[in-house]
Amino acid sequence: MFRRSYNRAVLRVRITTATPLRIGAGDLGLDPSAADLTCVRTRHAAHGTTVYIPGSSLKGVVRATAEASIRGQRLAGGEAGACDDPLDDKDGQQSCGARHQKQPDAPTYDIYRNHCLVCRLFGSLAIKGRASLRDLFPWSTDPRADTAFAPGGDNQISANRLELRHGVAIDRILGSVKHGPFDQEIVPAGVAFFGDVALENYQIWQLGLLAAAFDQLNDGIAQLGSSKSRGLGVVAATVEEIIHEQIGRAAQPCGVAALATPEEREAYGLLAETALPASDGVPHGLATRFVVRDQATAWLAAGRKALGALL
Repeated sequence: MFRRSYNRAVLRVRITTATPLRIGAGDLGLDPSAADLTCVRTRHAAHGTTVYIPGSSLKGVVRATAEASIRGQRLAGGEAGACDDPLDDKDGQQSCGARHQKQPDAPTYDIYRNHCLVCRLFGSLAIKGRASLRDLFPWSTDPRADTAFAPGGDNQISANRLELRHGVAIDRILGSVKHGPFDQEIVPAGVAFFGDVALENYQIWQLGLLAAAFDQLNDGIAQLGSSKSRGLGVVAATVEEIIHEQIGRAAQPCGVAALATPEEREAYGLLAETALPASDGVPHGLATRFVVRDQATAWLAAGRKALGALL
């Protein structure tokens, strides 16, 4: 499936903190005055040191949320919604990646066809995923965005004006302090982070699975970062723009199953497609590009419809 690019898309995503957020750094560093639990930071060459949301952190939450919502369900054709936990090393573990690692000589199309829906989108130890979630920063590069969200603007300043919260760990038996007190840095509520989700050779139901996971974040069912039980990590996820490209001079956007050959659809076990809303495309190199901003909500709704039609 990756030897030829049929379609691809970039979703411009905004994550807004509804409650404070903490994504912890992997080490404490050498600053003796730093908090016990610090937020993850990165150094941007143009905009300096800043807090950010790693793409891996967002992908982990989105994938876990998608798995929880679809695990245990099977399609009419017998495909599983989600496999077992790939990080669970118990005997008899049946994750897609572990199962197909035992078949190193199996053709790619056979491996993909026998993967669950979640692994088809996010990948496994055996195949690359369709979705790539990139790092999110507290500024937008969109020239149409409000000046507060421009690099160096009020939003970036607010995101890096971290709060310091004090806490203790309570002994569950004695009810007394077991560890602490300790300090932890948190990003304040009300700041926005901007980033992209890239899709390649994707079907419309895969767009719907992403949308369903974002819905869980927006409803507060899923949370981002650590200290969730302490009230942190509630966010709102918004897809502000979708840039979709597909091969040829197609009149309307569509999923990869509508672009692949009948032989490829059968070999890879591609599922039935649902039409996307009609949009105007423009030539872009050898492809046709569709840029949707006001229609982004309608595209996500079409994805949810495609996903629901499979179950």
